[in-house]
Order: sequence, then structure tokens, then C-alpha cells
Amino acid sequence: MYEVDFLPVEAVEGGSTKSGDAISMRFSVTGSVDPAVVIIDGGFGAVGESLSEHVAEYYGSRRVDLVISTHPDGDHLNGLIKVLELCEVGELMMHLPWKHNAYASDMTNYEKIVELYDLAVEKGIPVTEPFTGEVRFGGALRVVGPTVEFYEEQLSSELAAGTSVAELSASFGSFGTRVVAMAKRVLERTLASFPIETLSNADETSARNKASVITLVQADGKRMLFTGDAGIPSLEHAATEYERVVGDFSDYPLNIFQAPHHGSHRNVGPDILDRILGAKGQPFGDTSAIISSAELSEKHPSPKVTNALGRRGARVNVTEGKTVCYGATGRVGWVTQEPLPPLEEDE
Repeated sequence: MYEVDFLPVEAVEGGSTKSGDAISMRFSVTGSVDPAVVIIDGGFGAVGESLSEHVAEYYGSRRVDLVISTHPDGDHLNGLIKVLELCEVGELMMHLPWKHNAYASDMTNYEKIVELYDLAVEKGIPVTEPFTGEVRFGGALRVVGPTVEFYEEQLSSELAAGTSVAELSASFGSFGTRVVAMAKRVLERTLASFPIETLSNADETSARNKASVITLVQADGKRMLFTGDAGIPSLEHAATEYERVVGDFSDYPLNIFQAPHHGSHRNVGPDILDRILGAKGQPFGDTSAIISSAELSEKHPSPKVTNALGRRGARVNVTEGKTVCYGATGRVGWVTQEPLPPLEEDE
């Protein structure tokens, strides 16, 4: 029996609340008595301890077979340091930018990238770079993006831009304070039916996000796609790999699709959603779409994205201060979460 848990990332930094990813899962492996335990991203630093405790409590062990860092933003990577400290980790997958660009040390959060790597080396944990084609657990887990070439292209673009990530991080505090003052109102703007689609195919996310690892898990009769903060071209490449390895999405629809970048409208468009999920009103299958978004974040999730997913038949759930679990049964006190309704698209 598979279990996939999306933990809430509710870190308040500099007066702001910012979304992040912290995902744990376990699933059956053909030929093995024990299930595989995998963690994808660890949220901010403090979230890593909660993630480790969650694995110990609900999976009954601190053994984690594989940890994947999708990309080096602090809301994804920093908590993994605590995971490596508190858990027995079999392998760490992370990109090693210094192997691909001589100026990698100019990256934002570079110190934490090095700290995570050095900790793995100190603890004797094998480190592998997650590029397209890496397969684990007899094919149950497969990296479907990025390729080495695409990663290096995005890394060069990020370093050439230079100021964007650092300046956005520094300026986020004032924006975030406004978010906290206004509180969360997105999910209150509900409608009886979906409005006209306003999501565009514009490619607007950063090069850093586009380089995110995209992971496919096929286990226990389920197909699950985990996307980090990937952008439209990243998803297109991953979709091509999926179709090469698995088959057409229409014949082998996803059971779980993680909307990238906390449901940002900058990371998906109608065309890629049509390809992955099916056209509006013509879904390929029964898909659950999950969005990791902070409870007080007004910009995540975007109603443009939640509605676009819903138009294509997906049941959309958000973390919003809660752990969202798929597959597990018998957890005392856990309740069924209702999917999001149609929302006003007035961004």
C-alpha cells in the first residue's frame, strides 16, 4: 500500500509567510519485502525536523532510502539538512552546480547547498545528481527531468541574471507583511462554476525553477508526478520522457500530479495541462492535483491554476497548514479533505 504525504511549510521569515515543499512517501517495490521510503524536498530548516518525525511516526522507522533535492531554494532544500542529521539516509540526489559552472558560488543559498553536500559526505551517504534517466527501486522511481544539457543551460541563465533571486528574496519581507495583514482571502472567493480560463502559456518562471527535478513514481498501481518548482519547458521535456517510457497520458493517466511552484500561474499553461491531464471537460483519468501552499500566502495558489486543473477533471487539494496524505488508511483522527471549488480569477 502506498502513502504520499505533503507536509505544510508555513515558515515566517522577515514578517512574511512563504510556501515551500516537504514530501515523504513509501511504496511497494517488486521483489522486496520492505517498502521504499523517499523524501522529496524538506521545506525551510525547521520543517526538516517535523518531516523526520512524521516519517518515524507514520512509517515506523527513521530509515529513508532516498532523499531528493529538486532545486536549491531555501523553502525546498534547507530542511533536508535536518533530515540527514535525524534519519538514516541511503542516498541523496542533488545537483552539484560547481561541477557544471565555474561561477556556481555566486548562486543564492550556495552555502546551504555545500552544507547539505558536505554533511552527506561526512555521514557516508552516496550523492548522485538527478538527471533524466536515473532509475531507482527497479524502475518504480524515475527522474524525467532535467537533462544535463537543460540543467546547465538554466544554471548559466541564472548566473547571468545575477541579481534576480537575491533581490527578490531581500524584498519579499515588505510584500509578505502586506499578505499577513490582509490574511488569506483567495479560498473565500468561490463560484458555482468555472469562469472563462485566463491562464496563459507564457513562460514566466525563473531559470532556477526551470532546473527543478521532476520525478515519476510508478508503484502500487499508481502513477505520480512530482514537479518541484518546474516551469513550462521543464514539464514539456518531462512529458516527452513520460510518453517515451510509459506511454501516452491518455492511455496511462496520472493518479497524482503535483502542481509546480505552489500553484503559481507562472509555471503552467493550458497547453501543457491539456497534454498531461486532457482537454477541458475531457480528462484522461481520475487525477488528484496537490498544491503545497502556505496558509497566509495570498499569491499561492493562483485561482487561474486551481481552476485550470479543475476544468481538466482534477480534484485539487492544498496543504494550507495541514498535511495532505494520499493512499494511507487507518490513521486515527485523520479526515477527508474536500477539493477546492471554482474560484474567481481576478488576479
